[in-house]
Amino acid sequence: MSVTILTEIDKADVLISGLRKHLDEAKELGITTDAINRLDEAAKALKQKDEELENLRRQTTIKGRENRDLLANLKNQMLGMRKAVKSRYPQYEWIKYGVQDKR
Repeated sequence: MSVTILTEIDKADVLISGLRKHLDEAKELGITTDAINRLDEAAKALKQKDEELENLRRQTTIKGRENRDLLANLKNQMLGMRKAVKSRYPQYEWIKYGVQDKR
């Protein structure tokens, strides 16, 4: 969870708790029980969505790592095959085997 979001959720929780403890005075300020409940729900919803976002970030990191590993594997396989072609045939014949680079 990001520090900013965690800080705001904590501030909201403290505010909610304080307003509920002093509900009579809060009502005099125009703050209703419904408003406090909506604030509580908003804080809970933000916390849930932020947790979902963190899970997606973790999954993205894992998938990115897997993708880089697959790319490295692909490059290694191609390198071995290109080397085999280059060591066996003259440069002008490399293209017919799909080897595009030059020495």
